[in-house]
Amino acid sequence: MTSRLLFALAAVVVLAIPAFSHDGYLIQLLNIAILNAIVVLGLNFATGWAGQINFGQAAFYGLGAYTTAIATKSGLPWIATPFLSAAVVMAASLALGLPTLRLRTYYLAMTTIGFGEIVRLIIVHWEPVTGGTSGLRAIPGISLFGFGPQGQIEHYYLLIAALAVAALVAARIRQSSLGRAMIATRDSEIAAEQSGVDTVRTKLMAFMIGGVYAGLAGCLYASSIRFISPDSFSGIQAVLLMTMLIVGGMGSIAGCVIGAVALTILPEALRFLGQWYLVLYGLGVIVVIVLAPGGLASLGSLLRSRQASST
Repeated sequence: MTSRLLFALAAVVVLAIPAFSHDGYLIQLLNIAILNAIVVLGLNFATGWAGQINFGQAAFYGLGAYTTAIATKSGLPWIATPFLSAAVVMAASLALGLPTLRLRTYYLAMTTIGFGEIVRLIIVHWEPVTGGTSGLRAIPGISLFGFGPQGQIEHYYLLIAALAVAALVAARIRQSSLGRAMIATRDSEIAAEQSGVDTVRTKLMAFMIGGVYAGLAGCLYASSIRFISPDSFSGIQAVLLMTMLIVGGMGSIAGCVIGAVALTILPEALRFLGQWYLVLYGLGVIVVIVLAPGGLASLGSLLRSRQASST
């Protein structure tokens, strides 16, 4: 009952933010945080549930964004771009996953880092199509049969709806046989195989589903921000996405959202400190990881366990 009340209160606060804040920059920052949350939800499939270290999520994010930008600037109706972005990312995740998902631990991590760098270099050097380091500007916005969101607030509510659907789908997958196979693979790959789980297929499905999440988020990013560049999908962004997952709480849907929102907003909130904001930002991340290994989503259970032990 307490968790339901907290969820309802959080939903009311989220929906009421635009009514109390007319700061366009804040709303745009929240929009980026929501998009990051969708990408981190996708990363949670491979890393949080299937136990695979994946630093290629930013590359999938970029593939979705650039596919949408190039397609819409070429005249393709926007309604087709989510499907096209998902198809491109699925093909890329399949091409990456098939030969590499038999690798484990840091070998897989190094492979996904290399994949991300390959995608970034293609974006940078394929300048006639991608715009190179200058990026792509004036990307057509979201349009469904001539109707689309206008302004940051309308985009905010649209992205909130997209995040809610993404979280609901993730929750349903977690409760399915595929979700249980992912958890079994993460806990013990050998035991999962002996129980009849096709661990390679399970890891590949987790990889592909997470990639589709990133690709669809990239589609929304390109169409709502209307400008993209390689810097938004670099290796630094890949590390940041992984940090969001760890700080929020691996394996937790709520933790993915909390970590993404917190680490998107916190750097901007600390800007008044000048160069020192990076120091405090890093210290804050370290403190969370040390004091709450389960992430910010585990703070409630940690407090309850400490209260129970003290009594």
